Amino acid sequence: MALAVSPSNCNHHHHRLLDLLNNQCSSMSQLKQIHAHTLRTTSTSHPHTLFLHSRILHFSSLHHLPYALLFFHTHIHHPNSFAWNTIIRACARSTSTHRKHQAILLYLRMLSQGDVAPDKHSFPFVLKACAYLFAMSEGKQLHAHILKLGLASDVYINNSLIHFYGSCGSLQDARDVFDEMPERSVVSWNVMIDTLVQLNQFDDALMCFRQMQQECFQPDSFAIQSILRACAGLGALSLGMWAHAYVLRRCDPQVADDVLVNNYLLEMYCKCGSLENAKIVFERMEKRDVTSWNTMILGFAMHGQALAALEYLRRMVDEGSLMPNSITFSGVLSACRHNGMVNEGQEYFTLMTTQYGIEPVLEHYGCLVDLLARAGLIAKALDVISNMPIKPDAVIWRSILDACSKRTMRIEISEEMAKKIMESEEGSNLSGVYMLLSRVYAVARKWDEVGAVRKLMDEKGIAKEPGCSTIEIDGVAHEFFAGDMSFAQILNA
Repeated sequence: MALAVSPSNCNHHHHRLLDLLNNQCSSMSQLKQIHAHTLRTTSTSHPHTLFLHSRILHFSSLHHLPYALLFFHTHIHHPNSFAWNTIIRACARSTSTHRKHQAILLYLRMLSQGDVAPDKHSFPFVLKACAYLFAMSEGKQLHAHILKLGLASDVYINNSLIHFYGSCGSLQDARDVFDEMPERSVVSWNVMIDTLVQLNQFDDALMCFRQMQQECFQPDSFAIQSILRACAGLGALSLGMWAHAYVLRRCDPQVADDVLVNNYLLEMYCKCGSLENAKIVFERMEKRDVTSWNTMILGFAMHGQALAALEYLRRMVDEGSLMPNSITFSGVLSACRHNGMVNEGQEYFTLMTTQYGIEPVLEHYGCLVDLLARAGLIAKALDVISNMPIKPDAVIWRSILDACSKRTMRIEISEEMAKKIMESEEGSNLSGVYMLLSRVYAVARKWDEVGAVRKLMDEKGIAKEPGCSTIEIDGVAHEFFAGDMSFAQILNA
């Protein structure tokens, strides 16, 4: 890059440097050359130099954040709102938790210096950092500052507030912001629908989606993704199929071909039990990623089709030329567990570590332990647990206890498992543990111990949690609890 510039015309010199920055600079190496040349040939008192510095800050904030921070602290002596927003945005967008904290600290420093007030561009960045950190107190203070500065009507700020409150689990606050918005955009609806889905308010999410259409907003791929997740959460197949038809008939072809949209279609059909529809969508996808394959493998595993899950793993490697990841093997091991494929499960567990270099996590160990325990290989399951490099959780201990409750095993093992579960889940509802322990004693015909467990449950006020099922009738999801006759009464009314 040619940097020779005649010093005879200062303004021309600044324009030349700006032209290099805007049109020819494409790497940090080139930026550093321009920066060095700027230091040697420009005066910090020149009015055009501040603008030049702001462009250097902007470029470095997108390509090398540590350099941008150093430049900001050493060269931007009197930052304007653009400089503050640039560096705060860069920190807020970083994947580092430390940088997210730094975004909030920079905002506070901006306030303390008092030279420049935050504007409508400042708050979305800081709120994004607060959402990531679940910083509820700081976010509420930001909301108060927004109101104080008279920016409560800004649509972009309100969208960020909804996302912040939703990320922190405060649904009512998110609703209040949404309901009070004088103006909404498609993004506003998307964020509100996504918040409802994230907080498992699936029915409300579908209602919000209908309201969005009534107010003549055309749903985009983000809205469709959220609705498909809501349908998957409800097990609402007919609604999911309606959403699929909507994508094909009403949305742009790019939405129908979008990998994320299709992945959510796969998830919806798998969770609703319609594996045939999932396979049709999968085979028609022009492009698939690892998530596409994983969703199918997990779907087959969920419905006990172990051979299909293993076949899709083979196809993933051979046809898709993709490397399986940790989630892939969670599905494969789960498939082996549901079908009692002990040898295959052990082989894939070994393959995961030796061939693909994937470090097993608690979920993988849990699948293997449960597989062995269900097959009656309690000693092998306990051996796996003793050699685990991570601490077992209550789910793993429950697998052993559950297996013991279905076989005549040594009572001491079951009692030890029950003790470990109670230690792991102290303070939570332990009705399932007591019921399993009661079943262990019943299988061993120790009726006195069965009575003692039931008495202990009564004394502690622990009741067995009723079983729950969900069924879709005429497009509406209904929940049924064991012993609940309310729905039958409605039908008989």
